[in-house]
Amino acid sequence: MKPVEARAQIAAGKTSPLYLLEGDDLQSRHDLALEFAQLVDEGLQAFNVESYYANEASTAGARDQMIGALLSTARTLPMMAPRRVLIVHEAERLLSPKRSKDEDAEPAAEPAGKKRKAPATTPIEELEAYIESPEPMTTMVFVAGPLDANRRLVKLLRKRAVTVDCGSLDSPQDAATWIRKRLEKDELTIDARAISLLLETTGLSLGRIRAEVEKIVLYAAGESAVTEAHVRDLMLPQAEPGMDFALGKAIWANNAAAALGEVSAMFDTGAQAVMILGQVRAAAGRLRPDARARHGLDLVLQTDLALKSSGGDPRFLIERLVVELCGR
Repeated sequence: MKPVEARAQIAAGKTSPLYLLEGDDLQSRHDLALEFAQLVDEGLQAFNVESYYANEASTAGARDQMIGALLSTARTLPMMAPRRVLIVHEAERLLSPKRSKDEDAEPAAEPAGKKRKAPATTPIEELEAYIESPEPMTTMVFVAGPLDANRRLVKLLRKRAVTVDCGSLDSPQDAATWIRKRLEKDELTIDARAISLLLETTGLSLGRIRAEVEKIVLYAAGESAVTEAHVRDLMLPQAEPGMDFALGKAIWANNAAAALGEVSAMFDTGAQAVMILGQVRAAAGRLRPDARARHGLDLVLQTDLALKSSGGDPRFLIERLVVELCGR
């Protein structure tokens, strides 16, 4: 289903026990996930709404502990509320983590004639069992970026959960409506020809549309309307850029030292963090291959959220982002 359908279920208070929010638009996934808390009265959310951040579980043991805590909470009856809500952010780290060498190794062969013991139930198997038969009074929401479709757990979740596509729009008309509503927040209008030119570059990918619109908002600051000329100025070719975009060249070359130097120079000359982030966003959107660009734009949006929520010193946040984008 689409986010608008999920929001209708939330508004009606009639949600399913399992949801998987996926797609290439981090902001859309994040915003929708937070809305599930509305299923519980605000005064009772402290007792019945809990968030987990799978990126904090960086080892197999930590993932097992997180799964154990998640399932224990999921099986606890809600307190003075009709349901409990659990939100698992960055769930791809839990559902399809990178395989370690130990996980990839084939099990040792049993000696001939020796009776094999039944394997102990693992946390992953317990999670699979829960997905097969979830608690009806708990709504568990997995918020995930790209998933490994070959993993058994991912296949099972996509089969049993309500999957919400947070990464694409249905038609150019829907995309045009989204663009206009986003620009209205900054008191900007946009003409039809500008929208058509923008969609020629982005397609119907909400993640790419959002990234380009954020660039346009910065570029057209102080004006009342976005024109085809604005869009054309920002739709740079995929070939090597000019010498005036040194930050982009450093990021594309994975040269963290040079990129940090460019960022430092911009801060030292009085540039605002939001303006520097716009340049970093432009560079991230043109990384190659496309998977790296998608990941880069996710990192940019995470930094944007942190800046807007006072999640740290702006200079540190952008420097950390640049170093992450320069990683091979």
